[in-house]
Amino acid sequence: MSNHGSIIPEFMAQNQNDTFKLLFPLKLVLDEDRFGNSHFDVVIKNMTKNEVFSYKLSPELLFTHFPIEKSFANGKKNNFYKNKYIEEKSFFINTSILNETNTKRLHQILDEKDIVSLIGWKRTFLNDAKYANCYLIKQDDIQIILPHFAIAIYYYFRFTEMREAVLDCNLDSLYKFCCDDRDDAKIVLNTPRTDEDAAFIYRFACQNTARNAFDNMGKYVHHYLNYMRNLEKVVDSIPIKATFPVKGKFQIDTRVNTFTNNETKEKFYFIYEIVNDYSDIGFNKFTKIIERNKYIPNINNIDNLPKVDKEVPHNTTEVLKPVPATKKYTQTQHQKDRKKTCGSLNNIEIDSKVVTQEIIKDLLKIYQESESKDEIDQSLTDSGTKGEKTVRKVVISSSFEKIEIKPLNEIDNFVVFRQYLNFLQKQSNIENLYSSDVKYIPEFTIKKDNKEKINPKCKINKRARQYLTTTFKYTDSYIGLIELENYPSSAASSWVIISNSHITEDIFNSFIELYFKEDKTISDMIEKHKKTNPKFTKKNHERNKIFDDIQLAKWYIGLVAKIR
Repeated sequence: MSNHGSIIPEFMAQNQNDTFKLLFPLKLVLDEDRFGNSHFDVVIKNMTKNEVFSYKLSPELLFTHFPIEKSFANGKKNNFYKNKYIEEKSFFINTSILNETNTKRLHQILDEKDIVSLIGWKRTFLNDAKYANCYLIKQDDIQIILPHFAIAIYYYFRFTEMREAVLDCNLDSLYKFCCDDRDDAKIVLNTPRTDEDAAFIYRFACQNTARNAFDNMGKYVHHYLNYMRNLEKVVDSIPIKATFPVKGKFQIDTRVNTFTNNETKEKFYFIYEIVNDYSDIGFNKFTKIIERNKYIPNINNIDNLPKVDKEVPHNTTEVLKPVPATKKYTQTQHQKDRKKTCGSLNNIEIDSKVVTQEIIKDLLKIYQESESKDEIDQSLTDSGTKGEKTVRKVVISSSFEKIEIKPLNEIDNFVVFRQYLNFLQKQSNIENLYSSDVKYIPEFTIKKDNKEKINPKCKINKRARQYLTTTFKYTDSYIGLIELENYPSSAASSWVIISNSHITEDIFNSFIELYFKEDKTISDMIEKHKKTNPKFTKKNHERNKIFDDIQLAKWYIGLVAKIR
């Protein structure tokens, strides 16, 4: 993963004179503590040393800084090792006709040798790459292979907070409210955003097709995990899957390579990257409104302003700084070498304002009063649809309304876990079941950027993370369970420790330290202790439910299978 506060991945920082290429995102590696912190597992090639390996990277880095199949040394682009087969090409596509029948696995389209060439001729990664989800688009006597990862990167992983919102199913965290009006669209944000990113947030907030596509990204993670749990399989990564947030015919600019199927002699364009799109964004005029709680009355007093300490996130990328737009859309340049990043904003009038929270509240009242006088036709707000009426609809984020949706309570997985414990206590072959009171994770430090820092995993909501422990005997085995406090959007699973002797507090602490002090992943811990005494594994469970006996029994049977 990339270093704290840096956009240079560790493998580049440790080999500053070497040139690297990012070749192929294989899958989404899940962060069980919080899905929003998940990463892409990306095939990387050290071009200088001719070495191929995989590495976990934040997905947005492939959009903002490190496009696929371009060369970089120490975080900076260079012109070495150009792939002469890659060209820039534009296509007109019709996303209205794309569905599951158009979705293929890569091996269903390309020969194996072509797939291996995409991953640096390293067959180690073939099994993951061959099952990559792709759209196969046939039109105008050409065939286009559009990997889902290219759609995900361009539309959903444009910046860190968007990646977190997508995977946590929390679109409302990106905005306060929108005025959905094709002729005078507005969005209120509490964080400065580029024109492009603000426009994408607006689309997701106001257009049903886009909102559903956004929500489905996070739901897919949960549905896939539930499916695998039913098969009692341990899952730490899932295939990348994404759909277009807009339905209609429009142009996309891409970087492609051409492949020919040896058996059928069919020619395919394989898209590495969507560079730009020209889909209907849903408005003709757009205003970004940024909330600032206070203005600085005198610039001379800026050094005397009070300072507030803040927590540094575990994984960060460069902050993308917007350029205020005047009159017409102006382009913001990031490190990526793009002529444009949002053709949908061509010839769109864009304005930007900074106002206080009190003014924003007044604006909301004005827009809502105006809305009540307008005739609302939802179909006219869908992307790709243009009507003659002036339609206004105010879309308010639940975060702005201060609505807190907590299906059970703040620590809902504890409520679920205790249901399982109550069921265990009733089973005749469970002996000496004991469950602890709530405990608190100590502030373990880890070394990052040559500095000692508290491991972010030790805290939730800026306080010490909580956990529960349970011990019992099943036949000849002694069992220990650890239930860590989790975010409501995170995976739910209990740690399972199996021993031929009593589970002591020291044993619990040793696994706690592996995860928090040594910063090991759950997968690493399972792999290292799958044949040791004590043995370590995990048992997935549902959450946000009140279970019936059948559901509890199903979980119990799965737990017993882990023990045996």
